[in-house]
Amino acid sequence: MAIRCPDGCGEVISVNLDPRTGAAWRLFERAGAVTLYPSVWRETGCEAHFILWRDDIIWCDGLDSPRWKDDELKRRVRSILPPRGAAHKHFEELAVQIDCIPWEVLWACNSLVADGIASSSVKGSRFGLAPDAPPTKSSIVDRRA
Repeated sequence: MAIRCPDGCGEVISVNLDPRTGAAWRLFERAGAVTLYPSVWRETGCEAHFILWRDDIIWCDGLDSPRWKDDELKRRVRSILPPRGAAHKHFEELAVQIDCIPWEVLWACNSLVADGIASSSVKGSRFGLAPDAPPTKSSIVDRRA
């Protein structure tokens, strides 16, 4: 797959989608839009670094970070986070487990961390339930029964 660099330099970027030939991107097509994972980072020329998500460009400069508001995905991610005290899981592994785009699971995890529900590893790519996270409805036992 080839795409024109969105930075305006005019270069054509070759994106390998075949994992048999080495490191490869994954292409996700959902609702008629395309997402690439991982990010595209040009090491030469303009040195652009960006995410192609749902046909939009998100620049990896720290200024363009999406604010995740999909409560349903946050609920799904929370339900599969490792319990308190267990080893954290990488967001890619969580994404595979629920068949979602890794970027969206990462952003949902970051949102859960901001909400105090999850905790992240030092590098911010592995997640688990926060020690002081409130219990989920499924973990509350009804003592009236």
